[in-house]
Amino acid sequence: MRTIVSSLCAGALLLFGGTRIGADAAPAVVPAPGVYPHEIVVGSLLDFSGPLGAEGVAIKNGLTMAFDEINAHGGVLGRQIRLVAKDSRYDAGTARAGARALLDQGIFAMIGSNGTPPISATMGMVLKSGVLHMFPFEPAHTAYMPSQQLEFATELPVAAQVQLGVKALLDQRGTLRVGVLYREDSFGRAALKGAAHELARRGLTITKAETYKPGIRDLSEQIESLRNAGVELVVLGSVAQEGFSAFTQARQARWFPAFLCPSACYVPEAAALGGRALDGLYSVATTPIPYPDLRDRALRDWTQRYERRFLSVASPQAFRAYLDARLFAEALRRCGPHPTQLHFARVLEAMPPWTDPVYGGAPVDYTASDHMGLHAGFLAQIVQGRWQSKSGPLDVPVP
Repeated sequence: MRTIVSSLCAGALLLFGGTRIGADAAPAVVPAPGVYPHEIVVGSLLDFSGPLGAEGVAIKNGLTMAFDEINAHGGVLGRQIRLVAKDSRYDAGTARAGARALLDQGIFAMIGSNGTPPISATMGMVLKSGVLHMFPFEPAHTAYMPSQQLEFATELPVAAQVQLGVKALLDQRGTLRVGVLYREDSFGRAALKGAAHELARRGLTITKAETYKPGIRDLSEQIESLRNAGVELVVLGSVAQEGFSAFTQARQARWFPAFLCPSACYVPEAAALGGRALDGLYSVATTPIPYPDLRDRALRDWTQRYERRFLSVASPQAFRAYLDARLFAEALRRCGPHPTQLHFARVLEAMPPWTDPVYGGAPVDYTASDHMGLHAGFLAQIVQGRWQSKSGPLDVPVP
């Protein structure tokens, strides 16, 4: 019997790696998915080869640049952050396969993914696996509502962007007759909703609304209808090229109301796509365009570093991804040496409003009941072929 007991004890020691089990023994720490002794692995589903390919590449560049800089300074509490990005091709099926591969590999968070079909197809998979879904480039309320423990957003939804822009312009110019020209999809309807909300706050209604099928460039009939209705401010529920087409067609018809476009139009390529023909167009943004000749020295230096490294024009999406990566690293640092997804979420909710210590910007603030981190933006306008800020930070109106 003594021999049998001795053998069982020896087997138990082998089973538990030689650790003596007793009342004073500390329980073994089981690492969370994506957490390894010397690194934290994060994933991203990005469109590299579909219609949002340029944006996907810019986001990956911004994330990579931030993580490389953090890793060069020792990482986070001795761990390097490693990014693994998969091409979603802007396709739901491809995105699901990519998400499954990343989850099977083991990732701590999915960060910075872009494109509505890929995000809609994979967000549930990620959250169900107990993995964080962080900072998607998706300007829709579904990126953060209904609020879930492991889901956090920094992209101001289209409806909130439009509401903020309409408020800013009506505050500056007084009461205007507002019309909406929007594409027949969820993006366009969100713009319509934002305009209607702000007007309702003021006891007003939309004067005229016109729709068009996505991709249509000839909007002359819709523009004439808005003109005949006496519209003084046109809200565009449009992506960049469509919005630019509507604006220039109105100008060619010698009609000069104010035009407001969501952040989809807020791209540095505006000069190449329309140049000074777009002068006067308004948009709402949360992140400055990193032009290489900016007066802001920190942002100018960042832009020059980015363009030297990637040999491409720096975009607000690249800079937003860079800032998001730095916020992610700061929250990870505050988690301590044994981070878990749930602890990370609680840390983000408890952090005071976070502004990047080097680059500033609008504060990012989460609570247990609100996982949309940004609640402010600014009004921008194209002047002499490039975007300029036309306001300080503006809070999104409370519905």
